[in-house]
Amino acid sequence: MSLTNGYRDLRIHMYDHSGGVVTPCVNIVSNPNLYLHILSCLVFGNLDTNADPPQTEFPIDPLRALPTQPIGKILVNDHTYDILELIFSSQGLVGRGTVCYLARRLGQEYIIKDHWVLGDKEVALNEVAMLQAMKGVRGVPQLIEYWLVETKAQEVDETMNYRGKIWQSIKGTSRTHVRLVLKPRARPLHMFRTKVELVSAIRDIIRSEY
Repeated sequence: MSLTNGYRDLRIHMYDHSGGVVTPCVNIVSNPNLYLHILSCLVFGNLDTNADPPQTEFPIDPLRALPTQPIGKILVNDHTYDILELIFSSQGLVGRGTVCYLARRLGQEYIIKDHWVLGDKEVALNEVAMLQAMKGVRGVPQLIEYWLVETKAQEVDETMNYRGKIWQSIKGTSRTHVRLVLKPRARPLHMFRTKVELVSAIRDIIRSEY
């Protein structure tokens, strides 16, 4: 919410991974009933549409746990993975909202990429198609499985589902929620175990570049 013009004009701002929507200006002095209606919706309304899907569960302050112990769970299709570590999380109100986890299932470690792809569910599979086409190429992660996240059966999680109306200014900005399960789980370069391993990694980088 924002109030301007001497705290008399009210606007409501809503942001998701596709961008932002701002309502027309409402004068709370000349439209007190509308102001109370908006305020009541924000205070007493159903907040489920503003929450992430329930397939990711974290305890309070998960990063304080030991990295070898599960700090949460995440669902991909019908498989539940134990989250061991939060590897990467993008910043900002809009965009892909990429989050990468180190996860484990049946004794195997994986990388799970949770992100929002610009476009509908057909366009969202472009990265999946590329990974499948490059299967077996050295240096390219192996795709284990993928999932167009569903908020309920047969309903794909898209940002447009959380908007009551699609305005002309935000057409083409909808994003689709996708999760990828990848292998192998690599270590950052600074976590080298021997000098030979470090030099070998740098050599491979130079070779691939030149």
